[in-house]
Amino acid sequence: MRKYFVTTFVLVALLVFATSGLALEKTSMRLTDDSRADNWNAATTCTVLYYNYCTGWLWIWSGWSPGDILGVQFDAPNSGGGTLYANWLFTWTGAPSGYGFTGSLDVNAADANACPTGAAIGSQPYLPAGGGWEFASWGAGVAVPGSFTVGAVMGATAGNPTTFVTDHPAAGPTGPTPCGTCFPTSRDPHSYYWGSAASPLCPGSTLFDGVCDAGLVWEAIISCSVGVEPSSWGSVKGLYK
Repeated sequence: MRKYFVTTFVLVALLVFATSGLALEKTSMRLTDDSRADNWNAATTCTVLYYNYCTGWLWIWSGWSPGDILGVQFDAPNSGGGTLYANWLFTWTGAPSGYGFTGSLDVNAADANACPTGAAIGSQPYLPAGGGWEFASWGAGVAVPGSFTVGAVMGATAGNPTTFVTDHPAAGPTGPTPCGTCFPTSRDPHSYYWGSAASPLCPGSTLFDGVCDAGLVWEAIISCSVGVEPSSWGSVKGLYK
C-alpha cells in the first residue's frame, strides 16, 4: 500500500474560536506523497470531498477536550440522498487503546445550519490510528438524506493526543496563498466544530486559519446515479465548493 509521508515544519500557532472559547493548536505540515491504495469499487459510487491542498501544505489540529465533536457536512451527489458506504479520514496522530480515548464516528441528518440533528442514523466506535489515511466502512451502507454530517466524537478521557488534518488556506512556508488562488475566497465551509453533546454549538465554528476556513481532509463514498470515477467527481466538487 502506498502511504502518506509528511515532513514537519516548525510553525505552531494558537487558534481561539470566538464563538466557543475553544482553543486549538495548529501546526503547519508539508505533504510529500498524497497517494493511497484504492480499495473501493467506483462503478456505482461517487466520492465527495471539499478540501484542496494544491500547494502541498496542511494544517494539523490538536487540543481536543472530552466529548468534542468535529466533522464535515456533506451534500449527497443526488439531492434526494443516497447510501453512504464509507469514509476516508486523514489523521496525523492517533490515540492509544485502553485509556478511554475511544469515541465514535456518527452520521446524522444535517439541519439548515449544517449541524447534526436528531438521533444518529449510523454510528461506530472510533479510535484514530494516526499516520495517514484511515478507511471507515459502513458495511451495507447507511441511508442518508441530501444533506448529512459525519462527525468524530472524542472519548471521555482528557488529554486525547489525536490530531486531525485540514487543507491550508493561508500561505504556507512556501508557495502562494491557496485561498483565492487554488479555490475562491467564497468557498463554502463544510468542516465544523459542533461543541459537545453536553454543550452543543450550532451553527458550528469553522476551522478558520486567519485567512479562510480550512477543510478537513475527509471524503465520503456514496451512491450516485452517474457512473464516474470518484476521484475525478470529488476533485471537481472540492475545487468549486
